[in-house]
Amino acid sequence: MIALVGTVTASALPALAGFNQQAHHTLLASLAASAGSAMVLNQAGCLVTDGQAMPGKCQPVHDCQQVQGLLMQPLPAGFMVPVQPLAPGGTTCQMLRLQDGAAAGFHGAATGG
Repeated sequence: MIALVGTVTASALPALAGFNQQAHHTLLASLAASAGSAMVLNQAGCLVTDGQAMPGKCQPVHDCQQVQGLLMQPLPAGFMVPVQPLAPGGTTCQMLRLQDGAAAGFHGAATGG
């Protein structure tokens, strides 16, 4: 009986490790998607205000890293958006996981004056 439990446990461990890796990947992708949504919503707010900065509607953004000021919550520990200037037509920004350097892209758009 003990051998059977040991065999089942040994076969389940790789599956659990796979779930952990998938969870880390999903978190990175979700954070990048949230950052992209924040950029798009800010861009839409700036279109409504003709590019004039207005709290809650349009914040000036000229660098990918500034997306952190648009998010409702700070980024979790271990994640960051590196400094990268935004081009007028938009830029692919990166959300980085510091633990292993994994990255997920999101669209960044320069807004405001």
